[in-house]
Amino acid sequence: MTPFSFQFSLADFDLTRLPIDPDLLRGDASMLAAAIQEFYRESFEKLGGSATVVVRDGVVSVAWQPGSGDASAQLLQHAIGLLRQGNASSAEPILRALLVQDAHNADALYNLGMMLSDQGRLTEAVETLQELLNFQPAHSDGWTALGVAHARSNAIPEAVKALERAIEIDPVNAHALRNLAAIHGKESPALALPLMQEAARLLPDDQRSQYGLAQCLLQIGFIEEADPLLVKTISLDPLSEIAELARAERSRIAEANLRANAGGGTRPDAVFFCLDALQKFQALGEEQTKTITFEIAMLGRQGLDINDPSKKYTLRSLPGDFTGLHLASLLYTGMQKIAPNTDAGIDLSRELAEAKTLLADQVNPKEAE
Repeated sequence: MTPFSFQFSLADFDLTRLPIDPDLLRGDASMLAAAIQEFYRESFEKLGGSATVVVRDGVVSVAWQPGSGDASAQLLQHAIGLLRQGNASSAEPILRALLVQDAHNADALYNLGMMLSDQGRLTEAVETLQELLNFQPAHSDGWTALGVAHARSNAIPEAVKALERAIEIDPVNAHALRNLAAIHGKESPALALPLMQEAARLLPDDQRSQYGLAQCLLQIGFIEEADPLLVKTISLDPLSEIAELARAERSRIAEANLRANAGGGTRPDAVFFCLDALQKFQALGEEQTKTITFEIAMLGRQGLDINDPSKKYTLRSLPGDFTGLHLASLLYTGMQKIAPNTDAGIDLSRELAEAKTLLADQVNPKEAE
């Protein structure tokens, strides 16, 4: 079985990839050779088989003999697996080794280019992806990755051109559609909307696409159409950063509707609920206040429907049936008591202030004139 092997000049090796100070290595040839040998031996021996690394006369020679199968194909799949695990430092030398052996390895160039882009090494990313496209001009995903790298470099005209080329080659390239829509959305949500709608249709389980479409709809003013997409965004990955953004958007929508229903003023029912919260928490004490507040906060991560008057919520820590606004009022009041600098997801400061006034009047009623 033919081993995977390649050679390169020692002078071309990036010493910053080694865990030893580059200046120290440059001053000790034997230590440098040993460090490079260990670097490649460790990278390849994890795959099984056997690896040989020789540094001689300014040239590094690497050979890996797999246990079975196609060595290059195995290395590529292993590198892609490492990238998916977030282990770019282990994937990079393998991808570069594949390119030393075959400079036109399209899969290696593509994955290396995306990795460099994700790491913020944007000049290298653009150069790598452009090299891919020089001999694979119909590589739609390559054009998409190049467009993303340009966008991250704030080279917007170049990004648009690359993404449009990707879509021209493959009209259903959902990631190209999504990224082009994201660029247009900053200036013209109406222009971005059909692109993002198609991306969301093609990628129904992609959280970024669903959230991006919701954002477009919100910017245009289609709030009712956006809210179900925000709910879906949260359900796809409740613990992600995008889910937190979607929750914040839902809270803003709910609060805007709350104020609209009150003519822009305070909500009397929310004042009553805040007064109820003040009285309950005063009677229950700090520990029970924390327990109730934290339970509502966790429940609220899926979104509280504060504009639905039905009592459809229950708590383990507090008996009764509650409306979404009642729970939001309990949450806001509790947060103000135990963590006043924490964002409760809704601003009921005016309602709470009125409730405190009412409570004070109950405790110290004014004398009749």
